[in-house]
Amino acid sequence: MTFSDWSVIAELVSAVGVIISLIYLAVQIRHATKQRDAQGLQLLRAEYLSSIDNCTGTLENADIFLKGLNNFADMPAVEQACFHSLIHPLLHGFHSLWEAHKAGIVSTSDLDATRDQFISLLLTSGGRHWWESFKHVPPPGIVSYIDDCIEGSKMRLKPANESLPWLRPAE
Repeated sequence: MTFSDWSVIAELVSAVGVIISLIYLAVQIRHATKQRDAQGLQLLRAEYLSSIDNCTGTLENADIFLKGLNNFADMPAVEQACFHSLIHPLLHGFHSLWEAHKAGIVSTSDLDATRDQFISLLLTSGGRHWWESFKHVPPPGIVSYIDDCIEGSKMRLKPANESLPWLRPAE
């Protein structure tokens, strides 16, 4: 074999090595992306669940949350502001999950479960009143989606304070 034969073989080996390296890098990038997406989803879920727990995690929060769901319109302004501070993170968390669903990170079943839970809060008289007073603030896309969900779910979802006994008004 001549020197030029050896250089051709070396070029072929080198080309195969580059191709193998590119395949390896592509696999590693795909793995890292899946891992990052899973961690992001875990964080979104944890933040949303934390927001839910905050709504009734203390007696003071629970009192305001129950009043807000059941009679937002008749609450003093300071209590309405407190209720807003409890339910607004739920809207933000739901919006984040909706965006993640559009990006292919959140499954349809996860989005549907979260949607039904959030919409059931907005189906209460107080939740609906809060939403109508606040919905001019979020981006139009999520507002349209939530409004469509409210309209489309009236026959299949109950307001949260009808289906969950601990959210019913004190008698």
